Amino acid sequence: MDTEERRRRTRAALPLRGVEPYGLQREMLLRAEYGADGHPTTHRYPPVHELLLLRGRLDTDRLVRAVKQVTESVDVLRGRLRSQRGAVRWVPDFGRPPARLEEIEPGPARQVIRASLREAAEASFHLQEDPAARFRLARTGPDEHLLLIVLDHACADGRTLILIVRRLLHQYAVLAGQRTSLPAPLPEFHAFAGQFDEASAERAAARAHWENALGRAADGRRRPHFPGAVDRGTGPYRTDAAAQSALGEEDVRTLNRLSSAVGADRHRLLLAVTQLVISAWSDEADPLFVPFNYFRNGRHRRDWLNVPGPLAEHAVTVPPHRHTDELGDWLEGFVRANDAAPPFHGLSLRELETPATEGNRTAVFNFLPPLGRLTAAGLQILPCPPELAAGMEPDDQFARFPLRVRLVQDMDGPLIIRVEHDPRVLPDGTPFLAAVVGLVRAAASRTGLPLTEAYRRIRQHWT
Repeated sequence: MDTEERRRRTRAALPLRGVEPYGLQREMLLRAEYGADGHPTTHRYPPVHELLLLRGRLDTDRLVRAVKQVTESVDVLRGRLRSQRGAVRWVPDFGRPPARLEEIEPGPARQVIRASLREAAEASFHLQEDPAARFRLARTGPDEHLLLIVLDHACADGRTLILIVRRLLHQYAVLAGQRTSLPAPLPEFHAFAGQFDEASAERAAARAHWENALGRAADGRRRPHFPGAVDRGTGPYRTDAAAQSALGEEDVRTLNRLSSAVGADRHRLLLAVTQLVISAWSDEADPLFVPFNYFRNGRHRRDWLNVPGPLAEHAVTVPPHRHTDELGDWLEGFVRANDAAPPFHGLSLRELETPATEGNRTAVFNFLPPLGRLTAAGLQILPCPPELAAGMEPDDQFARFPLRVRLVQDMDGPLIIRVEHDPRVLPDGTPFLAAVVGLVRAAASRTGLPLTEAYRRIRQHWT
């Protein structure tokens, strides 16, 4: 049976009205441990979760009702999991208990809340007795809450999680009498790498973070990011007159808005670039990304309630009919087509490895060298400082390849695009800021939209 026929039969068998997780399309066969009654009890995949920071006045009763309505309307949260020839398969038998919102009482110390949320995020699910989702709400301040959403990975994946988060926020807004449409997020809800209001405390904190990351010159003034950039006191950085003339006023305004929005969250900037690349490549109108908590396992695991510095890895899922070889060809063509224009001038692509295991394919591409400076002639790409690459083997010189794109094709499931960068070489992600502008320009050219409109539409996906 080919992939398309399997996908068609799976869709026909599963009455999913709102959410269609890619995990179900490949039937999510899992290894399981069996209890005394012969039914599976645990599985080898950890839960997937997302932690949202909710600022502002929160109506808890309304959120409880929103959770109830979402749980009842999303079939994947109500189905059962049954064993079939030694594996586990989701079946449309709506016998699971419904998920509900549980409030965590604030403890005497913040670590009490953190420990409780961490325990809820990491605890395994009983395949038949537990709800398929956990919702935990913790009050951390007068007008601040943490909302943890955990899904059983046996019946849902990161893409489903994002859809459920969006639906929950949408339902809360509907109950509040607001007019909103899916899948746009609501401004009163912020993920940890969320948007900043111009007059808010978060905006002030973002500016302070940027000043600390940039350091200060000997005279105490902020040191600009690029040679030729000067501080005009109105944002993280501004270009000088010559560079502004070379880039164009519209590009400079886009740069400034981007830097203001993502300056304090360096890892978010890289994720934005990833999504723009996928937007230009894929026909999907709304590329969905796996939340960065999803890949915090093994050596990449971080304290997800305290994120110091840039993350080294991000991931994006695309529809399962895309394949690594197709995307590899597109990446190479994208780089070559933009080689003569900043910020891609001098950028080359090298395929590092294409190991293959049973049912899986992985391809790793290195972009080198995406280091740049802003001059009167525009943005120039510079090679990596040689001292950072000293003493490394050729294939291990990650410092020479600050940006790495890893493509993983898992069985017949979705293609996962993981973007990594070396924080030693790109400590603040500024070259990616210019790359965002280049990709916005490419998207505007592809769609025929004005640059500002293309920027506005694209930014809706990652703020």
